[in-house]
Amino acid sequence: MRRGFTLVELAVALALLGVLALGLSLLLGQMARGSQEAQEEAQLEADLQEIRARLTEDVLRSTAFTCTGAQATLTLPSGTVTYEVSGGRVLRQGQPLTELSGYGGSFSCSGPTLTLTLSWGSAALPPIRATRRVGLNVTSAPLTPDDVPIQDSGRLTGNGRGLRNITWENQSGQTLYLKEFSVLEPAGNEVRRVELRKNNNRILDNRQRRAIPVSYTINPLGVINPGDELRLQRLDFEDPANGQTIRLAFHFCLDNGCTQEAVLEYALSCTGDRNSTCTPL
Repeated sequence: MRRGFTLVELAVALALLGVLALGLSLLLGQMARGSQEAQEEAQLEADLQEIRARLTEDVLRSTAFTCTGAQATLTLPSGTVTYEVSGGRVLRQGQPLTELSGYGGSFSCSGPTLTLTLSWGSAALPPIRATRRVGLNVTSAPLTPDDVPIQDSGRLTGNGRGLRNITWENQSGQTLYLKEFSVLEPAGNEVRRVELRKNNNRILDNRQRRAIPVSYTINPLGVINPGDELRLQRLDFEDPANGQTIRLAFHFCLDNGCTQEAVLEYALSCTGDRNSTCTPL
């Protein structure tokens, strides 16, 4: 005949189960915290890489900058760019460069070097330093938009969200070195994709959504010989751009060492929703 469990045995069994459950709960909690910490560390590294890349790119091209505590203002050929640490985020032109919050910090300027000293939470982070190219002569002369004129002003497609087939020709009589392509207006919109070609060879294809104004570095420099054609194959916007001014810019080096740079800006107006022709302004 089988006998049942006594109250003492049941009590002991329940106590053991409680200990096991508590241990399992603590283990799962530690695993969850470890996973969260690993995700935060990975995102922190991604944030720092983004800040370092954007700040280095802007400082390198700047002709001057000023630092006032949590804000830095850079003067670029295309205009001013402002960085600031505000609301726990690092911002560029008011747009966050970081996914995480909880950042604090300040900017300091010394000669051609700009330093961003950051902290996250209670932890101090390695300073981010960027140095301006000294002696760069940024000028519009002897190059003007007439030296690289628009040959075909393109058209809007997709209810005003896509700009297609704008072409330029190098009529300057000299070899130019394309360093950067920028979309300056319509401000407040976003670029979803930009594709630029030289003589039908792709030299830029970026599909990362970024807020206007936005610049794309051409690496290596695009060699644009006399008579070569540049074509903006496609420029896709997040919001319709019809009825607004679309302003684009090429940043050319006038020699392969890039000791002299010229910035050429072009403005277009596109009306209508579908297949509307754009008019240079």
